[in-house]
Amino acid sequence: MFSVATNFDDDLPGRLAGLEVDELFGACDDSPLGHGRPRAITPPVNWRQLGRHIQRCRDAGMGFNLLLNPLCLGAQEEGLRLERQLRRTLARAVELGATGVTVAHPWLVALAADTPLRIRVSVFVGICTIEQALYWQNLGAHVLAIDTHVLSRDLPVIRRIVAACGSADVELPVNIGCLLRCPLARTHAARLSHSSRPGAQPVDPCASWCLEEKRSDPLNLIRADFIRPEDLERYEELGVRHFKIVDRSCSSDVLVERVVAYRDRKWQGDLLDLIGPRGAAPRRRRLPIFDALRTLGINRSLAAVKQARAMMDTTMPWVIDNQALGGLLLPKGCSATNCAECAHCARIAEQAVRPRQPVR
Repeated sequence: MFSVATNFDDDLPGRLAGLEVDELFGACDDSPLGHGRPRAITPPVNWRQLGRHIQRCRDAGMGFNLLLNPLCLGAQEEGLRLERQLRRTLARAVELGATGVTVAHPWLVALAADTPLRIRVSVFVGICTIEQALYWQNLGAHVLAIDTHVLSRDLPVIRRIVAACGSADVELPVNIGCLLRCPLARTHAARLSHSSRPGAQPVDPCASWCLEEKRSDPLNLIRADFIRPEDLERYEELGVRHFKIVDRSCSSDVLVERVVAYRDRKWQGDLLDLIGPRGAAPRRRRLPIFDALRTLGINRSLAAVKQARAMMDTTMPWVIDNQALGGLLLPKGCSATNCAECAHCARIAEQAVRPRQPVR
């Protein structure tokens, strides 16, 4: 049912046992490609720590999905050296007990197909049509993460994609919170791919722009690609059986709280508490100042670190009353018209969004 981000707190799998969690997913620093989150916000994990955490997952009755999902491989696909590294990485993941791998490149599907790992296609790929879904299914992928930036509210399209996929399951992320049909989605995915590697800047200008769009206009929060816990059954009626819960930079308490909310199909509080990064992951990595110094120099490095610290504050000046969002989903979806003509989300925002009161 649920694929849940891990912050590599070894107590987390036990706390999630019995909550319909199929697997946890995370990345290893020693992988040759990187993944989909900046190194500045994810806990540092080596192979020994990864193996211990995978064992905790298996002891709790769930699998582990290794992230190898950069959208951009830096034009290294043709290199025999990288192929050997990736084959060793996949073999080591299998040896440690991993049950799945997430990828965003056809070449990696082909490499993973030689292993017993269950292959999930990353949301970075942007699957939003039947043809795209069938392409990845025919390559050998087992789970297809649908592009919720585009389709999160378009139930008829999701139904058709699910019906068209025979051997592959469809997965929906439920709480990423990206802007609907975000124009920077692919650019952001490429930047995240590079920012997960050593030497990357600890800055994410796409995320900064996104936060500002939401802070300046709460309507963008309502139009984001979240799925409410109460609406999960609507997607299950379409045939969706797999749902992804984030974020890897969250605290364990937050992750458990989110899983419980979606398991119970009920949330009484501020919807924003369920979306995106919140809390601090254990063993948080220090900002990669030494990596930055090597590539940027002192002045640019200090400026980048200052920006990164400011970005860690994701607090919104708004509160969204989840119980006031009951009529959010339109039966025919929302891709048939533009937002200005529809105004449905604007009406929802008027009744559900209020300013956040300052803490005294």
